[in-house]
Amino acid sequence: MAFRATWVAPDPLDYFLRQTDAIRVADFVLRENKDPKEVFAFTIRVGTGSKWSHSAIFYLLADPARGFHNTFLVEARTKGIHMLSWRNEIVPYDNFTVGIKRPRLDWYRETPYEISRHTPLDPEDCHGIGYLRHVRGIAVDQINGLFDHKTVFELAALYAERAAERHLSAVPQIAGAADHLANLMKKWDEKSDSVQQTLRFICSGLLQYSYFEALRIRIANDLAVPENREAALSNLNNLQRIIFRPDPKDIIPNYIRQVQSGELDIAQPAPGDVLDLLKTATPADFNNSNRLEWRYVIRKGVVWKIDEAPADYQAQSQDEEDILKMLGEEHPDTDK
Repeated sequence: MAFRATWVAPDPLDYFLRQTDAIRVADFVLRENKDPKEVFAFTIRVGTGSKWSHSAIFYLLADPARGFHNTFLVEARTKGIHMLSWRNEIVPYDNFTVGIKRPRLDWYRETPYEISRHTPLDPEDCHGIGYLRHVRGIAVDQINGLFDHKTVFELAALYAERAAERHLSAVPQIAGAADHLANLMKKWDEKSDSVQQTLRFICSGLLQYSYFEALRIRIANDLAVPENREAALSNLNNLQRIIFRPDPKDIIPNYIRQVQSGELDIAQPAPGDVLDLLKTATPADFNNSNRLEWRYVIRKGVVWKIDEAPADYQAQSQDEEDILKMLGEEHPDTDK
């Protein structure tokens, strides 16, 4: 897929305050941290094979008419899961490059009640807004959760396993070693959680979990309401559309089939293999996913709007070419 990048503003703080329709609740934020002192960000980039070291979602959008003069995000950081100001994501401009992506929700089936709630008086109103607000609610529900440092190592091991299975299938010992390391980290994590039954995440795992969990709960609730059942069944059939990372073992399709056959109850918490898939999502997965559409890139304090373009489109400047290079698929031969 080809893109066009258009320069739109020199000040991202002012631009997103004025352009209230530019961002939406639960839009994704990807961030590249160039500060050499940020060892943790470097670890994430190395462990996931990505230029992006952090991800978050928009929680509260600026609305000066209602007294909200700032935009806030929900994100997982080294000291826990927090709500932080948009300014913290992009300033200082020399340290951070930021990308904004949005989930494609054309498949999402609203219930009659959701349809009735739409109003032009709501500045956030859009198709699926009830679901998007539920996503941010799930993320906020984890606000007291601890940031899981060990998950970083587990994620790195699982990523190594993913890459090894793809690229080094001729040397099964390598894939086996990566698998052993991943299982070791997982057992360490499970042992430490035997007392505190709290879901723990790195940043991208929080986002992927929130999108899945919100839809799972909505489907379960809607199945119990006769007039909502048709929407619930449609959304169950499309559950994989909110999985923004590769699923080479078809864990989510298998989960859907088990729910449809009655083998699993969607009202019950997701099984362990599903949770493992969700929490090991990486910023690179979000970069690659075509289930998320690119909206903006902020580089050196300049806002660029991203649109799809014809396959033969050529950048019109060196700056635009640099932006477009950032949108390319990372490690494209992995997890196919």
